[in-house]
Amino acid sequence: MDNVIFSSWNGKIVDNRKGKTSKAPKRADITLPKLPEEEKPLALMGWNGLVVMNPEADIVSLTLRYLKEIRKLSCGECSVCMIGIDRLLDIIGEMAKGEGSKADIAEMKAIIKQVCVNSKCGFGQSALFPVLDSIKFYKSDFLALIKGEKKLEDKDYSCTVTAPCMEACPARLDIPGYIELIKNNKFKESLDLIRENCILPGVVGRVCTHPCEDACVRKDIDEPVSIRLLKRAAADDDLQHGGSSLNGPQKEREERIAIIGAGPAGLAAAYNLRLMRYGVTIFESLPHVGGMAAVGIPEYRLPRDILNHEIDLIKRIGSELKVNTKVEKLSLKDLKKKGYNAVFVAVGAHIGTKIGAEGEDKGYEGFVDGVEFLRNLNLGEKVKPQKKVIVIGGGNTALDCARSCVRIGFNDVEIIYRRSRVEMPASDEEIEEAEKEGVKFNYLMTPVKILAKDGKVTGVECIKMKLGKPDESGRRRPVPIKGSEFTIDTDLIIPAIGQRSELPVIPDKEKIEITKWGTIKVDPITYMTDVEGVFAGGDCVTGPAIVIDALNTGNKVAKSIDCYLQGGSLARGITFEGVDLKKQMGRGFTVKAPAQGVGFLDVKERAGSFEEVEGGYISMEAMSEAQRCLRCYRVVVWEKAI
Repeated sequence: MDNVIFSSWNGKIVDNRKGKTSKAPKRADITLPKLPEEEKPLALMGWNGLVVMNPEADIVSLTLRYLKEIRKLSCGECSVCMIGIDRLLDIIGEMAKGEGSKADIAEMKAIIKQVCVNSKCGFGQSALFPVLDSIKFYKSDFLALIKGEKKLEDKDYSCTVTAPCMEACPARLDIPGYIELIKNNKFKESLDLIRENCILPGVVGRVCTHPCEDACVRKDIDEPVSIRLLKRAAADDDLQHGGSSLNGPQKEREERIAIIGAGPAGLAAAYNLRLMRYGVTIFESLPHVGGMAAVGIPEYRLPRDILNHEIDLIKRIGSELKVNTKVEKLSLKDLKKKGYNAVFVAVGAHIGTKIGAEGEDKGYEGFVDGVEFLRNLNLGEKVKPQKKVIVIGGGNTALDCARSCVRIGFNDVEIIYRRSRVEMPASDEEIEEAEKEGVKFNYLMTPVKILAKDGKVTGVECIKMKLGKPDESGRRRPVPIKGSEFTIDTDLIIPAIGQRSELPVIPDKEKIEITKWGTIKVDPITYMTDVEGVFAGGDCVTGPAIVIDALNTGNKVAKSIDCYLQGGSLARGITFEGVDLKKQMGRGFTVKAPAQGVGFLDVKERAGSFEEVEGGYISMEAMSEAQRCLRCYRVVVWEKAI
């Protein structure tokens, strides 16, 4: 980075100030958070240092604003951080009044060092290091304030707060915030905070693949904080106390929105649009609301009473839901005639992907796609158990099918996957539980032909595979081994290698662009299609994704529709792509403490029962687990160029 005047980012000093003879490098090879184009900074102060891009930047007032922002996050539990920041703010205030002295600078340095050493969380141990940099390298500016040669001006600043776990979460939940509330036995307040960006906390607390835990700083010390289970604990505690309601709008707008699809994306959009006072109608082709959460996830992972309770809350704030209502033709013109001012297409991925095996299109009895199998099961269809089932695929849908077959009563349940265990996309927890339940895994093989007799499946012909070079997914490509074909006898074959959406028929004149993958093309910021007033998001845009992804899309689309109808524009936020958020100066010593475990339904009791397998935390266990959070907040403040 050539335009840097000074930087202490990542502890590496770059000093290009006039008259400086420092041996520090003159070029800054650093990766900073990316700010919106309209907010190019004069200077930036963040968790990892100070960066100055313009000689006109006011470092003292930047430091003051940074202190005010981190003060908001100081919890006061150990008091060291809070008292230290308050004293630093007082000292700068005294300097601005002409009541300061040179001794104040030495006191500020001493306070910062003591706070960093004695604070009990990662935030307190590291948040003040950038302030130390500003005092050390811009001491003359502080002295000028003390002498009255400089005034403390009210500059135009922006700021943001994040954490490694927050950036990994698609919905950017304030994870340290809701965990801290649980730690202090404030479960209701924690749930309120979660619901700001996640309107299905009990669902997500059970089925999320928790990318936040993969990013948890604690993972490198002992074990990640059980973030998903803590979210579930907040939701479960609410249910145990009767289940709180949501506050609906007091007034109504005239505009009405049509939402096609009642899955997580559609529900999240409906909830947010109702808070904005819009009339909302959701059209759902299935007899139940919830999309793939309702018909694609088995009850042993997501009990229906949990899902139905959270859907009920959204219904109660005034969303109109029309089930068994398939929108086969999408025409904005027709919908406008019916009084709708905007449309959100949020249909899920309910159609299975072909496996490329000979005979899969013959309509054989005993060959059923994975998403269809789970949908029928969740809608109450009785499945007669047989001797053997082969499930094809390595994702969570394949695991859901296999584990459901165990519960139905199949004697022999096997999974065929074309790569090795290392490349398998299903979560480790699901694989481990499936193994406990007796599911057999066959790696490095793929089906090439469906075998049948008198129209009924009798087996599958497979070929062995070896792993070649990585493909576009980053995983090693499976390559067939010539002459290694073999057969497996089976009564039922369930392919579960992927899904796609069945889109409404769109008139050619509407010109909504469909990608080569069969998804709807939208603007990446607004989610609007090529047709003004028609928005799309969720699986029909991204392909199959996790629930929290869909919820986040619904949140964003609601804001975008509001801007479209009211004539506003969506603000482009700060991004941290390429920035190592785990890197934080001065993190102190942390005592190792394993994660709080939960109970699981005994393996012997799972066959023949769809009772929930994973238990949750009771309140004391949740509070104990919440104590493990290091509060890894990252604060960034920047002075905007005017």
